[in-house]
Amino acid sequence: MNGESGFNFGRVALEFGYITPEQLEHALEVQRERAAESGAAPKLGEVLVELGYMTRSQVIEVVRHQAGHGGRPVIENYEILGKVGVGAMGAVYKARQISLNRIVALKILPPSLAEDENYIARFLREAKLAAKLSHENIIYVIDVGESHGVYYYAMEFVEGRTLKEIVDENGPLPEKEIVRVALQVAKALDHAYSYGIVHRDVKPANVMITKEGTVKLCDFGLACHLGITTGTTKTVIAGTPNYIAPEQIRDDEVDIRADIYALGGTMFYMATAQPPFTGGTNALVMTKHLFERPRSPRSLAPSISRYLDAIILKCLRKDPNERFQTPGELIRALERVATRRYSSRAVRPVLRRYRRRR
Repeated sequence: MNGESGFNFGRVALEFGYITPEQLEHALEVQRERAAESGAAPKLGEVLVELGYMTRSQVIEVVRHQAGHGGRPVIENYEILGKVGVGAMGAVYKARQISLNRIVALKILPPSLAEDENYIARFLREAKLAAKLSHENIIYVIDVGESHGVYYYAMEFVEGRTLKEIVDENGPLPEKEIVRVALQVAKALDHAYSYGIVHRDVKPANVMITKEGTVKLCDFGLACHLGITTGTTKTVIAGTPNYIAPEQIRDDEVDIRADIYALGGTMFYMATAQPPFTGGTNALVMTKHLFERPRSPRSLAPSISRYLDAIILKCLRKDPNERFQTPGELIRALERVATRRYSSRAVRPVLRRYRRRR
C-alpha cells in the first residue's frame, strides 16, 4: 500500500468512525518507522490491526469501499468477474487470474473466519498441502493467500452443478448413478489418502458434476468446524453437520475414515434425497450422529439393492474400526455393485456384522 493509498485508507477509516485521528497518526508513524528499518512500508491496515485499533473485518470494509466494486473483494492479480455462490465458508467468485489470463473460481473467507488466527494458520497450511493434489476427480487448488486483509483460495473453475443442487431438483438418483458418483468421489479420496490428506467436509454441496458428467470433489484444505464445546476444546463447524463423523464431533483424532463416513452419508442422500439424520438444531443432528442408528436406505428407497444398502450402512458405523478402512476397500465394494459381481452370500455377512455390532 503506497503513501497515497495509505492516506486514502486512513481517511476512509476516519470517515467510518473506525479510528480516531490520534490512532491514525500513531499508525502512520509506526508505518514510517518500519519503512525506514526495512525499506518497505507495511500496509496501513495491517499496522492498525496490529496496534489493536481496527479489526480485520473493518479493514476489509474500508478496502472494498476504496475499490468502489459494489462490495466485491479486491485481490491482487485477480479480476473479479461476478459472484457464483455463497456458503458458510464464504463467497465464491468467477475471476480471471491476470498473470496467466485464465478463469478461476475464487473463494473468499468471511471476516468472521479471517479474524480467527488459529483457523487462518491451519487454513493456509492445509490449503498449501492440498495444492499438491492432481487428480481428475478433484477440483485442484491454484493459489492460496491474503490480499489487503482478505484471505482467498483460488481453484479450477468448473462449469457444472453440485450434487446437492441436482438431488434437490430431481429427487433420489438411480442406483447406477449413485454408484458412478460415489466411485469417483472415493477415487478422489484415495488419491488424497496417498498424500496423507483428509478432506473433513465431504458432502453433496462439495461434489460437482461437470457438463460432461465428470465428478469432482472440491474444497480440499477448507475443512470447516460447528460451535460445540467438548471439555476444554471448542470446535467450530460451519454449516449444518449432516454428514459429519462422530469422531469429529467428539474432537477426536480424525483420519480418512471420517471421510468414508461422510461419503456414506452422501450416498444415503443420493438414494433418499435426505441426509441420514435430521433435526431442528445442529446439536440434535450431532447427537444423532453420536448415538442413533441410521435407518436403512432401502426402507426409504426400496429400489436400491441390498448390497448397496449394506455398503452405505457400513460407511455410517459409529466406530471407525467397523467402517471400510481405506477408500480402496470402498472402491472395490462399489465396483462389485457396478458390475453386479456379488451374490446374496456376499451381502449376508455384511448385514450380519452390522446387526451384531449396532
